[in-house]
Amino acid sequence: MEKPQVALLGHGEAGRVLAAGLGPRVRLRVYDPAYPPGGPAKELVGSNAEAVRGADVVIAVTTGADSLAACTESAAQLRPGVLYADLSTAAPGDKREIATLVEAAGAVAVDGAIMAPVPLRGLATPILAGGAGAERFAAFARAHGMDVTPIGGDPGDAAARKLLRSVLVKGLSALAIEARAAAEAAGLAEWFWEHLVETVTGADERFVRRLLEGAGQHGVRRVHEMDAATRMLEELDVPPTMTAATAAILRRVTETGLPPLPRGDRSPEPGTISPDSTPGP
Repeated sequence: MEKPQVALLGHGEAGRVLAAGLGPRVRLRVYDPAYPPGGPAKELVGSNAEAVRGADVVIAVTTGADSLAACTESAAQLRPGVLYADLSTAAPGDKREIATLVEAAGAVAVDGAIMAPVPLRGLATPILAGGAGAERFAAFARAHGMDVTPIGGDPGDAAARKLLRSVLVKGLSALAIEARAAAEAAGLAEWFWEHLVETVTGADERFVRRLLEGAGQHGVRRVHEMDAATRMLEELDVPPTMTAATAAILRRVTETGLPPLPRGDRSPEPGTISPDSTPGP
């Protein structure tokens, strides 16, 4: 059975790993304007059109900012029925525009979301797939060593899941960076590191539920606490970007209430860390 022709758009961090994994399994052409033919991979070609022409599957791993442009350049070369899987981290609205362009060319769109760092897992990196071509793309992926889970739904649904995860994980990263900088400035770096690790590794569903519910139950006190923390960071000469934003969000919660939480056991087990373990009413 002849190997499928695959076009890979993008040869950055994710693209290089996918190219190395897919190269022995498919007939591969790769395009990235930053890497001319004869560059770091033998599959590199000189244009988007050359990569896409005749492809059975197109996998776009461009930046989110370049995803629409890459699709626009590809549309004229897409054959009817070809899968166009956009795995970029683009907004759901951009994914819907990409699907419209792909479908107008007679091809089949896939909204893909890469859910873990590609260099760590290679082809086995988990990917969510939505849109009309999700099941077909998942079948192609399984046959060629990739880990793609179809979620159904419309274009943009997979992207929304990825970006919600980004809000959480990148937000936690930014908070930890700001708090670590403040701890260094306050001469408490070692204590804070131990506290950070203990808090993160000790978290479970009860902790997360208390973290959110406590914002509703102790909203006014938490606002005062974070206003004090903002002033402390200013005194330490550490920009309180995330701390001030936290105070603003908690202040809004006191006015509008919390978003609804799933039902479950609300009582923390004895000995678990509580977000409201500090003294006070």
